[in-house]
Amino acid sequence: MTDAISTIQDITISHDPFQRDAAHRHAREALGDMPEGTWLELLKWGMTFDCLGLAPGPKLVLPPVRHRLSLSSDIDLASHDAIALTPGPHLADASSSIPVVRALLDAAMALIEALGGVQAVYWGPSGSAMSRAVFTSLASSWMEGGAFPALGMVGHIVDGQGRLCTDGLRWFVGRELALSPELSLDRSAAMRIAIRLIHELVPLGRLDQETRFILDDGVELGLMPVDDALIEVRTM
Repeated sequence: MTDAISTIQDITISHDPFQRDAAHRHAREALGDMPEGTWLELLKWGMTFDCLGLAPGPKLVLPPVRHRLSLSSDIDLASHDAIALTPGPHLADASSSIPVVRALLDAAMALIEALGGVQAVYWGPSGSAMSRAVFTSLASSWMEGGAFPALGMVGHIVDGQGRLCTDGLRWFVGRELALSPELSLDRSAAMRIAIRLIHELVPLGRLDQETRFILDDGVELGLMPVDDALIEVRTM
């Protein structure tokens, strides 16, 4: 892992506990007793991220997958080795901010390229698993000035009322979106609306008051927070 990271131009290892305590490590190795787990702190754009699940430590247990994107259901992700990349403790209060998320995704793309053999990427807040190619395409497009990668970062479900709802947007803006049953009748059109709204809402952060939004075709939508968990979207 350290050899792979050394090939990445703008990521450095800012803390390696396994190497720092060299005397302790050599003593454990002499006894045939390897450390229980290892991790690395990586520095990217002045921010630190923890890389977890590295050998010789125990394998990470992948949380349940709620959404799959260009990833066959035949692929059993739990049977594969996994590593996690998470914002460091000093970023805890800003982990969902745009600068941190951009740095995280850019670091992930660099690691994927350096490591090779990566088959899938899992985004925790939405429980979304996607192919390596899809993740790289969505993330790189955003880095180059394109739309926020809503398809990969936010899942979508249809609730009992027939509303298309987001799954994972709460992590960015504090609430999920629920499109009215009328807007949700055409699933493809509803997905396009949801993706467009996500792109607009994520940079704004939490939405606590009614907001109006006009689509490219002139349709006016009302976004109304109805409780601490949901924003209803209706035509005006």
